[in-house]
Amino acid sequence: MKPDGLVDNYYFGGGGDTLVTPLALSLFLVASVLMLVLPRKYAVLPFFFAGLLITVREQLVVAGLHLMIYRLLILVGWARILWSNFSKNRDRWSRSLIPLEKVFVGWACSNAIAYTLLWREVGALVNRLGFLYTTLGIYFLLRFFIRDREDVLRTIKVLAIVCAIIGAFMVPEHITGRNGFSLFGGVGLFSDVRNGRVRAQGPFLHSIVAGTFGAMLLPLFINLWREGRGCRLWSMVGMAASTAIALASSSSTPLMTYGAGILGLLLWPLRRQMRAFRWGIVFTLAGLQACMNAPVWFIINRISALTGGTGWHRSELIDQFIRHLGDWWLIGTVSNASWGLDMWDSINAYVNAGVEGGLLPFVLFVSLFVYAYKTVGRGCRAVRGHREERLIWALGIAVFGNTVAFFGITYFDQSVIGWYALLAMLSAAASDARRSNVQQREEIEAVVVANAESLELEPANVLGFTGERALSR
Repeated sequence: MKPDGLVDNYYFGGGGDTLVTPLALSLFLVASVLMLVLPRKYAVLPFFFAGLLITVREQLVVAGLHLMIYRLLILVGWARILWSNFSKNRDRWSRSLIPLEKVFVGWACSNAIAYTLLWREVGALVNRLGFLYTTLGIYFLLRFFIRDREDVLRTIKVLAIVCAIIGAFMVPEHITGRNGFSLFGGVGLFSDVRNGRVRAQGPFLHSIVAGTFGAMLLPLFINLWREGRGCRLWSMVGMAASTAIALASSSSTPLMTYGAGILGLLLWPLRRQMRAFRWGIVFTLAGLQACMNAPVWFIINRISALTGGTGWHRSELIDQFIRHLGDWWLIGTVSNASWGLDMWDSINAYVNAGVEGGLLPFVLFVSLFVYAYKTVGRGCRAVRGHREERLIWALGIAVFGNTVAFFGITYFDQSVIGWYALLAMLSAAASDARRSNVQQREEIEAVVVANAESLELEPANVLGFTGERALSR
């Protein structure tokens, strides 16, 4: 059931005309060439610049297919990967998927299958094929570019520059109500205004998405400060830009994401007691549920009274989602508009996962965060006591920021690049940490065995004491 007033292509996309301004086309062409010729470790720079700064409405429409600029950049990136595998100077990179990535692929594929079965229309199939192309294409392209800790730090610096550019446009937009990114086309000249405050959106399609994109990166920029003098300028630029973007958006979800990032970093001294902390949250919510007249998820409504925003709608959406479990559990639902006022607007990534695909994609989407936190834990244990631990922790806190943000937003434009980049950086940093740990273990074992043989001792007995003791330091 589609509510009155929605355009026909609201659910599946389609329609529209080709829109590519000369400025956007020039930036795309330059970025494409650089992605093909730059060394692998620098190829991520033009992808982020063009992919994030050019709005998704800059697109080629071919036979009803929407080829946004960032989708064309994905194609260029994968052309480079294929060429590197067949050329003489191969940059081949093969590895097995970590659990986080398996869940990610499972979520994307189950969503696409269920959504297609739910609507049983060609438009739905085309839409989900585009979803898979974007989701898997961006993530694994970035994993090809981002492989270790140094790549992660380089990527964060690039994101700091991109945020600085976006912030430099959004602050004047917040003051004047005119969006400077309208020069690229695809976004309007005049910004939205709510309660007398301009809601800057920059190159994104909505102010909430814009602000959340900047806010979720704050923990990464703060962590750069601890990486040494060479990173502190990037850290200051990133922190200033992240703050400016979040404030200029005049939206509550970015502010909550921003606050979640700061809170998570403050929990660093408690990182060894996170199990007790998580159980504390569970018991706290249970206590609130017992004391409150409304369900505990209406806390969102209470918070919005302080930060502003439509907290009641977000709380009511969760409430109706739970009440109508029978409507969506199998493969999603097309009748969520009948749940109540504005319930067609699933502006909650968790609710949207269930509405679009049913219980399996919903569970896998939630599991994505579970395995992300497990990846953080394993990575931190592998490099305990080293500075790499703080980087992995910061990446985990950025994921936590998105955990909070997804109660009030879904990424529906080029902002998905930032979300998938975060998961790719987490996978790369944690995998690099565990790989380094294994190498360290092998080096210690080799030294212990050599010394044991020289002293005519039993290597196994010495390894059981000396090696484990050395590794535990």
